[in-house]
Amino acid sequence: MEQKILILGANGMLGHELAKTFADQKPILWDQSNLDITKEKEVQQKIEQLAPTLILNASAYTDVDCAEKNQDLAKAVNGYGVGYVASVAEKLGAVMVHYSTDYVFDGTKKLGYIETDLPNPLGVYGQSKLLGEKLLVQNSQMYYIIRSSWLFGEFGLKNFVKRILTKAQNQPKLKVVNDHFGKPTFAKDLADRTREIVDGLKPCGIYHITNETPSGGITWYDLAKKAIELKGLKNEVVTCSSAEFPQPAPRPQYGALINTKLPPSRDWQAALAEYLNSID
Repeated sequence: MEQKILILGANGMLGHELAKTFADQKPILWDQSNLDITKEKEVQQKIEQLAPTLILNASAYTDVDCAEKNQDLAKAVNGYGVGYVASVAEKLGAVMVHYSTDYVFDGTKKLGYIETDLPNPLGVYGQSKLLGEKLLVQNSQMYYIIRSSWLFGEFGLKNFVKRILTKAQNQPKLKVVNDHFGKPTFAKDLADRTREIVDGLKPCGIYHITNETPSGGITWYDLAKKAIELKGLKNEVVTCSSAEFPQPAPRPQYGALINTKLPPSRDWQAALAEYLNSID
């Protein structure tokens, strides 16, 4: 059955891919200029008037370090705004898909986290994302929370892979941390898996979707080295500790998300190769 689909955060990396994946259903694409999800009355009025049957919320405040000093804004976008949208979705009988993160965990489990593990975020960003999860569960019955990590994609301006390739243009030697572990996620694959969940009428709840890696994940060094190699560049990539690059926000050291509910996504190296072929 054809649905009336609303994509929030349509200008972002994931929003662009969701628009492409659901293009045959002619989704309505809104960004912040169309709807500020932190304004409850505006959310109620505009979404009720549109009356979608499926809401894909890719809106997010994603600057992990700036969240430490902009706590109110991070919690408004990642937390309370999600609750406002969820309440309207419930009133309309719409299904809501919302995207979360490995940062809801504290990173102490070396082998990673399954969907039912207890969250314990370290910093404001993770706390704000967990708040959004909780408010979605409280305000809606028909929802999917999809957690992913280390997102990269064609439309992303700030993703790690793109930053490494930019640095490689004028730094023959690249130092990259090798003591934080996680799983990369290609935005295109995340959007495609979202479509599988929705079209397959999967049970509502929490899902972990990333590209596949060895058990426990890979390091940022592994990701950088493979990107340089696949691009055919000659830069030397060397390891260093995260202590050499202190950052305002704490990060989970072991953040691998383990998928127990769906068939595995493709290998991270295959996804990375496709991404690198799509950019200059």
